[in-house]
Amino acid sequence: MYLSRILSPVQSLGPGNRIVIWTAGCTKHCPECANPELWGTHNRKNYTPEQISQILHRIAEHQPVDGLTFTGGDPLEQHQELLYLLSLIQDISGDILVYTGYTLEELKQEILSEAAFQEFTALLSVLIDGRYIASLNCPEAVLKGSLNQNIYYFRPEYQPAYEAYLHQGRKIQNFFLDSALISVGIHNRKESFT
Repeated sequence: MYLSRILSPVQSLGPGNRIVIWTAGCTKHCPECANPELWGTHNRKNYTPEQISQILHRIAEHQPVDGLTFTGGDPLEQHQELLYLLSLIQDISGDILVYTGYTLEELKQEILSEAAFQEFTALLSVLIDGRYIASLNCPEAVLKGSLNQNIYYFRPEYQPAYEAYLHQGRKIQNFFLDSALISVGIHNRKESFT
């Protein structure tokens, strides 16, 4: 899988202390995308799902992990590797959140086979789907980039924690990585700051 970065503990992309994995590669190229630098896979290291699983397990050995979040790029553009990776990390946390620019229907009808779709939805707790539409980015879209996106719960036991998290509003965290400042979370559109 092509990866950009892994950060932890992150509290701005889901409830609790999370490991967040940014994949590289997205062909949707939504206007005003928050991470256009992750569209391509050039100059990105390609890891096997086993290697990523080892990294995530090492992190989990040294700090509490309440959940994992996959974002990007679009993790579902590497769906075979993602499915295998998800099967390898179930023991870290049952709360796995995946972002994708595909809609649930596109995943079901065009991207994944019926068996793969069933496996995918069994391996995660929450899916946030849909392309980013900058004009629909507003503070009310907590955990979502824009209002058109949907939140699907596949493990109902995690829904109360997510609903409580959504009531807190958008959160932003800053991390230093390789001497660069990275701002993590769902940001408001620039116009909303004026």
